[in-house]
Amino acid sequence: MRLDPMKSSIIKTLCLFLSITALCSVKAQIDSFLTNAANGQKNISATLSNSNYTAMPISLPMSLAGCFAEIRPNHFHSGLDLRTNGKEGEKVYAPNDGYVSRINISAWGGGKVLYITHPDGYRTVYMHLSQFCGAIGRFVEDYQYSNHVYAFDIDLPKDSIKVKKGQLVALTGNTGGSAGPHLHYEIRLAENDQTINPLYFGLTYSDPIAPTIAGIKLYPANKQATINGKNSELKVFPENKGTKEIIVAGRFYTGIYTYDQMESGSRNKNGIERIELYVDGELLHRYQVPTFMFEETRTVNVLIDYAQYQRNREYYILSRHLRGDRNNFNIAFKDNGYIEFNDNQRHKLEYRVSDYKGNTTTRSITVISDTTAKLTTNSDNLRSNGIPITYFKRFHLDREDFTLDIEPYNIYDNDELIYRTTTASNVLTSVHWTGLRNNALPPHQSIDVALAIPQGIPDALRDKLTIVCINGKNKSACPTKEEDGWLKAKSHSFGGFAISLDTTAPTIKEVNFTDGKPCKTNKLVIKISDNLSGVANYNCYINGEWQVAEHDGKTSSLCVSAKTMHKGANTVTFSLTDAVGNTTEKTWKVLKP
Repeated sequence: MRLDPMKSSIIKTLCLFLSITALCSVKAQIDSFLTNAANGQKNISATLSNSNYTAMPISLPMSLAGCFAEIRPNHFHSGLDLRTNGKEGEKVYAPNDGYVSRINISAWGGGKVLYITHPDGYRTVYMHLSQFCGAIGRFVEDYQYSNHVYAFDIDLPKDSIKVKKGQLVALTGNTGGSAGPHLHYEIRLAENDQTINPLYFGLTYSDPIAPTIAGIKLYPANKQATINGKNSELKVFPENKGTKEIIVAGRFYTGIYTYDQMESGSRNKNGIERIELYVDGELLHRYQVPTFMFEETRTVNVLIDYAQYQRNREYYILSRHLRGDRNNFNIAFKDNGYIEFNDNQRHKLEYRVSDYKGNTTTRSITVISDTTAKLTTNSDNLRSNGIPITYFKRFHLDREDFTLDIEPYNIYDNDELIYRTTTASNVLTSVHWTGLRNNALPPHQSIDVALAIPQGIPDALRDKLTIVCINGKNKSACPTKEEDGWLKAKSHSFGGFAISLDTTAPTIKEVNFTDGKPCKTNKLVIKISDNLSGVANYNCYINGEWQVAEHDGKTSSLCVSAKTMHKGANTVTFSLTDAVGNTTEKTWKVLKP
């Protein structure tokens, strides 16, 4: 049997660099479930079932607050979000023997993250933890105090901290970008960190509810096509009141907003396993993400109606496939997922959506092709003043005081760069505006921008300069470096770029204690903020001794244990430094009864 492009590409990547023994085992299992998927089998869960990974990492019955590959801002969700009854502190156990291979602690993202590498070629990952246990916890504390850091990301030598199957390794929490207490759990290939859907490993769970199809849209593919006489998208399900027939003229494509609710009454809109679109009974398009590499994760933006998602977080997954999109998740079996009829007949479009238990929801719509309609030609829309960009070639824009570089395959199709300059307050240069004419999508990877430093900037202020990116009312600083009279930065979005001056130090505000007054709390909390470049470094001292201050990005706060304070008066000092070196330090006398 000839493998489809999705299957052959994923198999090739999954097998890369694995040892011969692990390679054969993993390849055979991955091959099995992808073959089932390619053949249209609806319930392919448990085909990667392995006795080492069928047990939950927590002792609670499995309840999912988030599924693998769900659509998230600029990325796919890379694991399962396991509910912990809204509480922190649930015990986390290793599913198999192995060793701690990486520890990552951050105020954002996964928060406190543990990586365990196992001898059979897999790696398990646990995020948003509140605490590391045993030897792991002792290592983390020793590292933080030895290096005077809270946040760090390090790889550990093999077998430096060994782990046994069933060993307590951590406690669940709500750290990092978590929106509530839960455990984020992943299974990856150890050699290349390719993440795989854990549901394919045979985890036991209940899901009696079929997916929900919340919306279907039709989109004209160009300026000449029309849907019900208009060159604009049309939501056809749920049906618009008064719309009796759907008439299409020219080339178009479709989009579907769908989700799964595994439990009755759940508010979570979990991801689905598979979407298929049939046109007059013929399979045109399939969407399915059983596994992915992290460098592919930003392709999520090209798979969806990006503008709709920015408005209200409704993710319409599109049938069309742009030429620069190299993912293996959106498979178009004909004409890149576009549809065009050359008759005046009725045609049936049918969506079939399946979850991981094989529950399927089907929705059909009928369109009428009109080949007699006069296709529109809008001369204003066709007129161009942009700069052509070829998606598979490097692009370089060179102006006297601004440059822009876009690497090949960093945009998803041929397009035009719209470039202009304006003036603005609170910046030192012109604002250099950049954007794409046809597909208003962020780049796949970062773009390189550079601005000439204006004449007359005093030497004492040069290290306070930063490049800012302006999008609408938002202005954010980019990590910036100076080189030969230019400031250079990388940006994950198009927008307006300018040089700004940051001479304002971060701010500190105590939350649960007061200078000179008794404090009975066991943790001291302060609020922190910075006007532009962002807090880059922070330290806390109690009676002159450095203490770990836990940074929570969600609440913009630092929290330090008060257990080292002695009875009576204690000197507590917090210092903050932003990305361009502005520093704030504040000291309190805190009384412990």
